[in-house]
Amino acid sequence: MLRRRRIRAFGLPGIRQTRWITGVHQLTVDEVRSGAAFPDAVARTAWPIELHDREEGYRWEPFDTDHVHYVPWRSLTPPDVDNVVAVGRCIDGDTAALSSVRVMGPCMAMGTAAAHALDIVGEGSVHAIDIRALHARIADNVGGAD
Repeated sequence: MLRRRRIRAFGLPGIRQTRWITGVHQLTVDEVRSGAAFPDAVARTAWPIELHDREEGYRWEPFDTDHVHYVPWRSLTPPDVDNVVAVGRCIDGDTAALSSVRVMGPCMAMGTAAAHALDIVGEGSVHAIDIRALHARIADNVGGAD
């Protein structure tokens, strides 16, 4: 069955932050620092907080070697839209939290989760996702988050 999908991309190539969604949940730097594990986690990473917000250079905040933090599904989905999922630097997170989760590994994990989620929900709402079914498909991306 051929399903009609429309993909629309915004942003300016070469600009670190251009546009992002307001999601059901905004990932915060406190959640990143504490390694908060979410029941709807779709990606995990240990990448440091990496802020490029000053002319004289960047700020780098590394974590302990056993630190892991997660990205919740709710940060990828706008609350009033049933058929949109954002990934990478477009998810809902504060600036410092995004600096850690917008790197390649978690972006690939978020993209994989989004593809599987859209396959699971079909014509339904992304807010009605069966998170257990999604976790069964992306277990390697989230480890023991739930």
